Amino acid sequence: MTGTASAPVMSGHRGKLGRFLSYWLPVILYIGLIFVASSIPGRMVPVYFPYMDKLEHLTEYALFGLLLGRAFRFTVGGPRGRLWALATVLLGAIVGAVDELYQRSTPGRLSDVRDWVMDVTALLIAVLLTQYARVHPIGPRRGSRSGAAARAPEEEAR
Repeated sequence: MTGTASAPVMSGHRGKLGRFLSYWLPVILYIGLIFVASSIPGRMVPVYFPYMDKLEHLTEYALFGLLLGRAFRFTVGGPRGRLWALATVLLGAIVGAVDELYQRSTPGRLSDVRDWVMDVTALLIAVLLTQYARVHPIGPRRGSRSGAAARAPEEEAR
């Protein structure tokens, strides 16, 4: 009897931990990947066209912004979308700044404020796109009637 009473508590705790890990573990692993990439010596980084590094920063931090925003939205969540959007940009900007400072210690790499500006720009783009998609979804939201079903009563009324 005692084991049965504690089982729901354990499964609830595991559920919260599992939910936390499913959203924040990708963020943590991606931060690790960012710093692994920043550890590559400058002479080993291929350059195929001018300003390629800026495109790399845009891509790298846009994905980071999506992962970070997803983690905030689905674990902390709530109706305060703007607050979590701001938290996404601020935390991402901090990671970007620390990454740029870390690159100073990597042979052949430079710390450049313009790279950090690209990081923050990418975070802002990711947040703006996700906020837009949240407000203007492509398809019907879960639990809502489909477009055809919603129009049927209007057409009958004519």
